[in-house]
Amino acid sequence: MVGFGANRRGGRLPSLVFVALLVVIAILAFNCWNASSRQALLQEEVAELQSQAKRTEVARGRLEKRNSDLMGKVDSHKKQLEQKEADYSHLSSQLQARDGQVKKCEDSKVKGGVSARGAPR
Repeated sequence: MVGFGANRRGGRLPSLVFVALLVVIAILAFNCWNASSRQALLQEEVAELQSQAKRTEVARGRLEKRNSDLMGKVDSHKKQLEQKEADYSHLSSQLQARDGQVKKCEDSKVKGGVSARGAPR
């Protein structure tokens, strides 16, 4: 007795199924190639972003160092300014004291000269 499908030769697929499998393989191969190329582009982009981040970090470090150097200079200049203001204040008070002494001396000369001139000889 001939079984169901006995008229087929063993191991041979129908051509429609074979073509469908080839199409599926082609689609999978295209998707794999597409994903691979996208992955390569993304890896390049990641490498570029990493190098940009390194450059930014180096620039940031330089700016922070320069900022700290400038802040040190600002502090130094502030101290110098405070010292000069203190010197100015001290010299100003000395000048006022000497002006006071000069005024006293002039007053004493004027008073001494008037009394010496006003008195008859």
